[in-house]
Amino acid sequence: MKLGMKKRIKASLPVVMTVILTMMTGCGNRTSAVVADIEADTVYIEEKNNDAVAERIAAAYQDIYDEAASANTLGSLAVTRRIVDRLGALGYVAIDSENQIDMAGAWQTEAFCEAVDSKKSARMTIIVIEQAGFQKFDLETEDGSVNVVRGYYEYDANGCLQNRNTVSYPADSWQYTPEGYLIFSGNYFSDERYMLTLSDASEHTALRVLPLDETCRELNRRYILPVGYRQNNLFLCDWDETDFGQLDFYDMFDRLYPMVNGQPHSYTAVENPEAVYQVPEDTFESTIMAYFHIDSATLRLKTGYMPESAAYEYRPRGFYETEYPDIPYPEVADYTENPDGTITLLVNAVYPNGDTSRLYAHKTVIRPLNENQFQYVSNQTISLDEDYDIWWHADRLTAEERVWQSEMGEEVSHRFLTQTEQCVISEAEKGELNDMALDAAKQVKEVYRDIELAGESFYGSNIREFTHDQCEQVVRLLGEAGGVAVTEDTNMENYGQLEAFYTAYLEKRDAMVTVFDVKRDGLIGAVTFLYRAGRLQTYYIGICWQEGGVPQIKETLVSDIAEIKLTQKGYFIYAYKETLPHSSLRQYWRVKPLSDKCRELTAKYIEGLSYVNYNVLVTDWDSGNVEDILMPCMFEDIYRMDTGENLKTENWKIPAETFERIMTTYFPVSTEQLRKWCGYDKNSNSYEHEMILASAYPPFGEVVDYSVGADGTITLTVDGVWPDYNSDLAFTNTIVVQPFEDGTFRYLSNSIEEKELEVPVAFCKR
Repeated sequence: MKLGMKKRIKASLPVVMTVILTMMTGCGNRTSAVVADIEADTVYIEEKNNDAVAERIAAAYQDIYDEAASANTLGSLAVTRRIVDRLGALGYVAIDSENQIDMAGAWQTEAFCEAVDSKKSARMTIIVIEQAGFQKFDLETEDGSVNVVRGYYEYDANGCLQNRNTVSYPADSWQYTPEGYLIFSGNYFSDERYMLTLSDASEHTALRVLPLDETCRELNRRYILPVGYRQNNLFLCDWDETDFGQLDFYDMFDRLYPMVNGQPHSYTAVENPEAVYQVPEDTFESTIMAYFHIDSATLRLKTGYMPESAAYEYRPRGFYETEYPDIPYPEVADYTENPDGTITLLVNAVYPNGDTSRLYAHKTVIRPLNENQFQYVSNQTISLDEDYDIWWHADRLTAEERVWQSEMGEEVSHRFLTQTEQCVISEAEKGELNDMALDAAKQVKEVYRDIELAGESFYGSNIREFTHDQCEQVVRLLGEAGGVAVTEDTNMENYGQLEAFYTAYLEKRDAMVTVFDVKRDGLIGAVTFLYRAGRLQTYYIGICWQEGGVPQIKETLVSDIAEIKLTQKGYFIYAYKETLPHSSLRQYWRVKPLSDKCRELTAKYIEGLSYVNYNVLVTDWDSGNVEDILMPCMFEDIYRMDTGENLKTENWKIPAETFERIMTTYFPVSTEQLRKWCGYDKNSNSYEHEMILASAYPPFGEVVDYSVGADGTITLTVDGVWPDYNSDLAFTNTIVVQPFEDGTFRYLSNSIEEKELEVPVAFCKR
């Protein structure tokens, strides 16, 4: 569409339109507006600059925004409702991003959908309110096709509205569902980006158009949303009070403990990946029984109760029990008050990324006890499709299957792969490779001579306290013996052999290379890559150890490889044809060396920071606009960098003294700025703890260059590495830090430049 072009739209229903004429005098000043009502059944719309239109939209509710910002209530349901109502009264189509408020101007959306169905020409704009801004969807239809232009606008620290991101795409999927949702999606990456990532990145949007009974929404917020569909199966399986079926009470302990105690429990896997806790029976049972009518005998049968300790054995979820972050959300669509005082809720699983407002449904019965207490009585799933699958969910592994963080790695991944039926490697060659791997292991047996074995892990080495120095020693000895060897955070030995293999592969010449991957627990994975007759496969040999330094083959496996890539920068990235459940899309090694100083700087200044949870790394900032990055959720990672410990709070509160001391040390911010943007509570003199969920396989940063200024500051050049998207140069950061004599430091500024991929948008919102 061209700017300045006029377009005539015939509305299907008579309409009273409100036109706002504005004059912008700068982001620091208010917009003056003249409001006029025009009654007509035909409306002429003159297209304007998108940012100017966004400014007018923001000006329409500026007073509400300012008031909420001062009161620290931005994002609350009441404030968002006021904004939606205000925009609706001015003739806009508006809704909140969580679909918790009836859409204002819904009839306009229905009229547009009718135009799509009848293949008429029409245009409309939908405003979706976020906590610190809004999304503006400009929709245009012709001949039944719909084009989408979506802009994301957010206020910065100075009160200026910024266009954070705008994309345009044709709607590949468009539907107005029986449940009353408008759902559309489309791809907006370029062809070059598709070739890089080998996958489309789609945008999916689901907006409730039809109004919903407010009681349904309240029931949802009170009974269903607090548990939801993440890391539990309360609403994913059938059970009742006579038969709890496959209901996982360990997951329920995780979800219900904060509801009972106001904060998460401390039985985590972060400090000790192999931890097995004993939860006192009073703690475990009081948590479960607060929300279930279940006796202790039944609960003990369904779990690992230890009578000798009067405790429940508890293992936190591990790496292979993590779930995909993209999941449906529940919406109560109807309810029935039963004669016995219980309430039956009909709940739809709304899944925007699956282009459906009812992936599946379930009937959940709850029993209100008093104003603040209730019990879950039963759940019955309603499958709507034979292909229905809760693919995002991961059940907890059995004791034999459980994989701890210390044992994560390629040797674990192979346990989740099936043996390839058509091997291009002969049995004789397998035998030769087995002998070669054992011979190589004997070259390093001195490192393992004094090991102590502990436990009977099916996956790991069972070595107690194998150190990183020992891993490096094994790699060095294997390299001296002529092998390609690597371990975590250490340069690869003899990487030229892997480069030669990749060259042969590109030239379609048969080739083979073996890489010895030394895991952090001491297990050695000998991974042989074989290219033959146009096929790529790996032959994996897992080598474990007996006391006295005696190696033995633990397992072997042949797997098909879908693709390999050796980047110019020096990463070897590969993917299996069979995707590993709840695992990375691609595996990788750094092949070319990285200096010890860059590794040291990475460990001190970059490790622990997230590209996807908050704005520190994905926003250009310095002391002048540092408020743009202030999000409560970032404190957890900064606290860990400062103390080396995980954050623990009481009643989800962080003492102001602790919060402000750490944040003013690591960032050029004032106490006043922190109290404005980070959830300060004056009454308790504390900050609310906003916990963030770990993101599966986000990008990570590595320092590739640095310079030291005359004032002692260090300028770091940091590459964003995102192996899942086949990139070791997704984007580049320039980060300036100021070291202090006590070992702490301060981030002074950040700038980021897109290279091979777009910069991620932070999950957390202010």
